[in-house]
Amino acid sequence: MYAHLLQKFKELVPDWKTSQLKNTLLMVALLLEEKTVNLWKLKGSVGKILGNTSTAPQSHYKRLKRWLQLGESDKGIWVGMLQAAAGLLKQKCRYLILDGSSWKWGGKKHHFLTLSVLYQGVSIPIWWQDLKKLGISSQWERKLMLWMARKVLNLKGKVLLADREYLGTQWFKTLREAGIGFVIRLRKGTYKQEFDARGKLVSKLESKAKSQLEKLVWKTFTLEGQDYYYVLMAYRNRSGKIEFLRLISTVTPAQAIEGYGYRYRIESMFKHLKSNGFDVESLNIKRPCRVEMMMAALVLAYTLSAVYGLKNYKRKVGIQVHGSREMSVFRYGLDLWQNHLQSFERFLKHLSLYIGSWNRQQNQLLNKNVP
Repeated sequence: MYAHLLQKFKELVPDWKTSQLKNTLLMVALLLEEKTVNLWKLKGSVGKILGNTSTAPQSHYKRLKRWLQLGESDKGIWVGMLQAAAGLLKQKCRYLILDGSSWKWGGKKHHFLTLSVLYQGVSIPIWWQDLKKLGISSQWERKLMLWMARKVLNLKGKVLLADREYLGTQWFKTLREAGIGFVIRLRKGTYKQEFDARGKLVSKLESKAKSQLEKLVWKTFTLEGQDYYYVLMAYRNRSGKIEFLRLISTVTPAQAIEGYGYRYRIESMFKHLKSNGFDVESLNIKRPCRVEMMMAALVLAYTLSAVYGLKNYKRKVGIQVHGSREMSVFRYGLDLWQNHLQSFERFLKHLSLYIGSWNRQQNQLLNKNVP
């Protein structure tokens, strides 16, 4: 009935078994349908989507658990899902955004250090690392995550945006060696000694910024032999008090202030992954390899929603993608997918429209040689 459609996708992942491909795409369809990562809730829609309502829900539940177990023996499955997600992004992406999200499940603490790409104004997750703790990441943990991501994704030439907890000279060095620029917010007093050592006092820069509210002032300074921009802008908060936005950057001050304005988009993404989308906090999987499988499927489902939403948002809703929005592009795309989930065949037919985008040779995010 839909074997010919599966074959189209099989050409993209020839090493996968047909059963693996079918169950992977089924999982993505279930995530779009039920908007949760909870297997117990997902099992209820398996029969409807596959047109097999005579099978007991408990059997469907076991089927989903078997799919998760694939991650224990074949990491190529979840890496392939990430590649498929990256392949949907037709345009070159300039900015990466790094942030973390913490919560508890199964009696354990988890902190997902997450790397996203800014695609047409929408933050889309492309890599993550479960630090298995609450709180901020260390420089070593960030370096490890970046090393793993670069084995699969081509990040060279991009600019990383991050908030104040992602500082550190060794981390900066790793980014520069990887060919990744960055714009990261500074806390008050951070690197003040190094900056003042060049005879360019931070206090004088702050006074200048105060006299030119909402205008950039900047100077270069050196950390461990590397030059950086110290970018400063003074502004009035809602109560009228003057505050400062401090940035350390490897790109020009104008590019830094423009880029940092996009950083908050990852916070909207976390909201969609949690309460406003896929209820990721209900994930109750203990083994790391199974978490990788579910998270990779989630990334693919999220990307499908965002890309579908972007495709139709301006035309249907009449609102500019980069302007004010009455509803999120992600939610709009997720709602649109409901029209194609009445059956597995219908889902595959619509999904096949995106096959042309899944081309490793043309995509800007994928490395040519994936281990």
